[in-house]
Amino acid sequence: MLPGWIYIGVAIHVLIAIVFISSLLYYHNKANTLAVKVATKVDKYLKEFGYDAAPFLPKWYNDLSTIVKLDYAPNTVCVVVLSNADMFDKTLPRYISEHDPELKQGGDCVDLCTRHYMNKAVTELFPDEDIEIMYDWELQTNSRLPKVNMSTAGHAAGLAFYNRPEEVESPSWESKRKMFGCSISPKYSGWFGYRAVLIFKNLKDDDIQYLPPHDAVGTQELKTKLIECFNGDWKDPAWRDIIFTDKRYSDEQLEYFNTLPADRLPRIQALMERFKDEEVKKDL
Repeated sequence: MLPGWIYIGVAIHVLIAIVFISSLLYYHNKANTLAVKVATKVDKYLKEFGYDAAPFLPKWYNDLSTIVKLDYAPNTVCVVVLSNADMFDKTLPRYISEHDPELKQGGDCVDLCTRHYMNKAVTELFPDEDIEIMYDWELQTNSRLPKVNMSTAGHAAGLAFYNRPEEVESPSWESKRKMFGCSISPKYSGWFGYRAVLIFKNLKDDDIQYLPPHDAVGTQELKTKLIECFNGDWKDPAWRDIIFTDKRYSDEQLEYFNTLPADRLPRIQALMERFKDEEVKKDL
C-alpha cells in the first residue's frame, strides 16, 4: 500500500490540472463571445476593402465618455470600424469607377464609399438583425455634438489608445489653451481614420471581457510631443508618425485629406486618372 502523502500529492496535481483546463476553457469561451464573433465577421468581410473592426459594449464606452453617451442597454453588441491606407488607395477609386464615374453625386467620396460598404456588410452578413449605423460625420439633431465619440469607441474596443491632454503631467502649453486629444494605433500609429459604429440593437453579450488598449506612445515625453503636434499645424503629419508603422498614407492620400472638402474634386479626378491608367496597363 502506497503512503498517504503520495495519494495527497496525486490529488493535488489532478486538482491543479482541472483548474488549469477549466481556466483555459473559460478564457477560450470569453474570447469567443457573441460580440467577438459578430465583430470578427465584420472585420473579415471589410478587411479586403481597407477597414478594421472590433467589438465594444455601451457600458465600456459610457464609462469613458463624459459628454456623448450611447443610450442602449449596457451589454448591447457594438462594433467600431476604422479605415487604413488601403481604403483610399485601393477601394475608393474602384468604388467611384463602379458607382459614380462622372462624380455626379457630390458630397465626400470617402463618406459615400464608407456608407456603401457598411450597408453592404450589414445587409449580406446580418440580413435579419436590427442594426443602427452611426458615421463619423453625423451630428445629433438637437445639438452640434457627434452622435458618437469615435475616439472613445475605438479606445473602448481596444483598436487605438485615445491620448488626452489631461493625461500629460507637465504640459508645455498654457492651461487656458484648448487642446484636443488624438488616437494612436499600435498597428497604424496615426495613419487611420474612424468611420462608423454599428449597433446591434437586439444582440446582447454578458460574457465579453474588457481589455484596455495598448498605449503605444507610452512615455510622458512622447505624449507631450504628440498632443503638441496634433494641435499645431493640422496639415503636418508628424503626429501620425509618433511610432513606427509600415502602413502609411500615400502622398496622394495625404494631399487629399490635407485639402479642404470644398476643394477636393481635382484630387479625386487625379486619383481616377491614375486608377484608369493602372487598369489599362493590366489589360496590356
